[in-house]
Amino acid sequence: MFSFTMQHLVTPALKLDYHLTPWDEPILGAPTAAIATIGVYIPQQATVDFIAFRAWCLQGGIQLVCCRLAQDRLDECGFLETQGFRFIELNYRPTVSGLARFQADPDIAILPATMADIDEIVGFAAQIYDAGRLHADPQVGVGLGNRRYAAWARNAFNNPRQSVLKCEMDGGTVGFFVVEAPDPASRFWSLIGLATGMSGRGLGRRVWQSMLAHHHEEGVAQVSTSISSHNVAVHNLYVALGFRFPSPEITLHWCPTGPLNRPTS
Repeated sequence: MFSFTMQHLVTPALKLDYHLTPWDEPILGAPTAAIATIGVYIPQQATVDFIAFRAWCLQGGIQLVCCRLAQDRLDECGFLETQGFRFIELNYRPTVSGLARFQADPDIAILPATMADIDEIVGFAAQIYDAGRLHADPQVGVGLGNRRYAAWARNAFNNPRQSVLKCEMDGGTVGFFVVEAPDPASRFWSLIGLATGMSGRGLGRRVWQSMLAHHHEEGVAQVSTSISSHNVAVHNLYVALGFRFPSPEITLHWCPTGPLNRPTS
């Protein structure tokens, strides 16, 4: 489920690297794909050459294609929009270092999540998000967005590149983090959430600081994550914690066969 084969379309006018995204197929009930890189060199001819990619999508029954571009790739962004792609969000990858300054909250315990926790954490993930890229796309919708986050959390328990940590307070789970370790000195927070009903209580900062202190104890020097531009409250939290924000990426979606008419729950 976590592997894919990169496909290539290379002409003098257009370069595309693209692949299926099999981890999203069970959620949409149909194949999905992503454009990993794009270069547009002769726009008029590139429109003709793009027909080959369009045909690949239609022949494969692709229902959703995602592409992320650096914010200054406006020529490529404009080209994709002429092909039917729609702007969805800006995506940020903020980073923080100097973790020694963060203090763990004595009331919060950071523990490895086990298979005994999976149903609870997946249940949280199915309810607590409202700013993901699928939620933001009116052609996809909230129902599929919720299903994607639930599947994301469930898959993390079986993904060898990820680990799931839970945050406990007063004997109950108040949050969870899906964590990747690109190298021994860094961590990437792939998915983060407070338990259902816990947001808006000032708990977020305490949990996030405890996680950063936990990583410092592991010998980690740097932590990064991914945030949608629609998630304003979380942006403010990361700024307050001292995360540095690089230039964002533009997220674009295309539904080759039209809007996805799926159940909303």
